[in-house]
Amino acid sequence: MQPHNQSIPLMYVGQGVRTRLVCISGSQRTAYRLAELGFVPGIEVSVVADSGSALMVAVGDARLALGYPLAQALLVTVLEKGAS
Repeated sequence: MQPHNQSIPLMYVGQGVRTRLVCISGSQRTAYRLAELGFVPGIEVSVVADSGSALMVAVGDARLALGYPLAQALLVTVLEKGAS
């Protein structure tokens, strides 16, 4: 899937921002692994916390920690900015 022109990597959106996953960049293996974790295009994702090297993200009812390399592979569009 081609990235949308307004999409940005999840690691740059900031805490408390609701987003929608547009596509996954990177290798097929990375895309497959992230899909196994529930990251499929169209799902809402929000950043719960940023430790400086990893993000705690909410995807569906789950909370997952993602290192920056994986968070950078998730291309999203911003839906709504929450309280930081």
